[in-house]
Amino acid sequence: MDLDLKKWAPWNWFKKEQEERQTASSALPVQRTPATSGAVSPILQLHREMERLFDDTFRGFGLSVPGLSPLPSEWAGMLKPALDIHETDKQYKITLEVPGVEEKDIQITVDDEVLLVRGEKRQEQEQDEGGFHRVERAYGSFQRALNLPEDADQDSIKAVFKNGVLTITMDKRAVSASKQGRLIPIEH
Repeated sequence: MDLDLKKWAPWNWFKKEQEERQTASSALPVQRTPATSGAVSPILQLHREMERLFDDTFRGFGLSVPGLSPLPSEWAGMLKPALDIHETDKQYKITLEVPGVEEKDIQITVDDEVLLVRGEKRQEQEQDEGGFHRVERAYGSFQRALNLPEDADQDSIKAVFKNGVLTITMDKRAVSASKQGRLIPIEH
């Protein structure tokens, strides 16, 4: 019986975003206490972990918390549109919600096995004499970086934008046998 364990473990589409987050959080200043003389304070470690948990939770709802963003400085003010990733036997389908964004303001690139979706949601309204009582809509740049699985056919990537939803599809291709595990015979 041939059991392919890779099929049971989901592909980490967000490897690039996680690496960027870890790089940025490791660049935060380290506070040292006199008692530990050189060691990172356990309180600071707890604080960083709580910030990461809150940030991950709020970003999951499409929100960001000011001051709690351990993303790289160029990503700090960026929106993070919600997305769905769907897989069938023959293709991958990624759907991003980008309401209020025009097609001309979206850029999709593939570089080094990473699908990068960038864009900007612009605020184009005149402000009347009255002030705002509440502002819940967010404006600014957005970016999502998705690591493509080994079997994603990058040449088949297509994108469709309709009613504030960006749909990206790509076919699957057969993974070459050289990259799969194989039995090495022992010579006598």
